[in-house]
Amino acid sequence: MGEESIFNMHYFNLIKIDATDSTNSWMKKRYSTNKSSDGDVVWAQTQKIGRGQGNSVWVSEKGKNLTFSIYKEFSGFSIKNPFLLSTIVSLAVEATLNFFRIPKVRVKWPNDIMSGDKKICGILIENIFKISTLHASIIGVGLNVNQNHFENLFQASSMSQISGLLYDLDEVMNCFLNQLNQKFELLNQPQEQIIEIYETSLYRRNKPSTFESKSSMFSGVIKGVTSQGLLKVEQEDHKIYSYNLKQIKLKN
Repeated sequence: MGEESIFNMHYFNLIKIDATDSTNSWMKKRYSTNKSSDGDVVWAQTQKIGRGQGNSVWVSEKGKNLTFSIYKEFSGFSIKNPFLLSTIVSLAVEATLNFFRIPKVRVKWPNDIMSGDKKICGILIENIFKISTLHASIIGVGLNVNQNHFENLFQASSMSQISGLLYDLDEVMNCFLNQLNQKFELLNQPQEQIIEIYETSLYRRNKPSTFESKSSMFSGVIKGVTSQGLLKVEQEDHKIYSYNLKQIKLKN
């Protein structure tokens, strides 16, 4: 996995490694051997088999982007709804990109981050439960920062490609961790309030869109999400239906 170096960064313990197959898998192995501590962050210069939602793969050039995973425990919170964590992480990425003045940042349900119609970040969260309560999570983030070529990935882009600037990866990472730490405070708020904040950032909310469900296409309008993270879509009969990630895919 390459050399490992450890830095303390405020509330987080940042571990830089040269390469690994997947930072989420690396962190899961660390947890399974009782080596994980709350706030551990593993940042790999290269992910050989970066993982996305389902069977998708996250492709990233070495040293150009941020590919990392965070181990976060929730001993101070009683979280029975894991979707809230997804909203928190998505909002932290959004706030980071807004800080660097990336335009038109939105959250594409459930947890891709867009600038306009270009995807610049993906999030993969794997949860660890104890007695039906969320004990800890491994939060994987792939943020395209300075990469400018995406072979056969027509919707992909990066901070640099959008702005024309080059970014210091350490500065972007530090900004995100600070934003994430602030967003965790939202977990003290009622979940309805957290969902409302997330909904205001939803990509293509209240815009006519095309969806794919069970190999068929239909038109609808995203109206928001349920408390459990299902996507609410108003269809042509003016009724609102709720879908999970396996039931529906946004095409535009």
